[in-house]
Amino acid sequence: MSNTFKQHMVNTYSHNELADIANHGANTGHHGLIWTADLVALYEQHKESLHDIVAEYNDATGGSGFPEYIQRSADDYDQFAGAMVYFGAEWVANEVTQGEYTEEV
Repeated sequence: MSNTFKQHMVNTYSHNELADIANHGANTGHHGLIWTADLVALYEQHKESLHDIVAEYNDATGGSGFPEYIQRSADDYDQFAGAMVYFGAEWVANEVTQGEYTEEV
């Protein structure tokens, strides 16, 4: 897995936590995805990987540029960074789990 943000998500969250993110969104109180400072730090650390995820999204959907809710955040760096992290987290969570839960022992 060459995308550092994908690796971060897989290493940080369990399969079922990722399924929660896939099903309910990244902004629902998961550790590391709550505070603006944490979101900005994640964006700064994984900026290239997050932009690669947007490119994957565009390839998959035939789109171009940023999804609408990220575009709406473009005027404020912290909001933009948070939107990028949330988008990346949800994309990775869907990719890894397809929103399906596993039984955890």
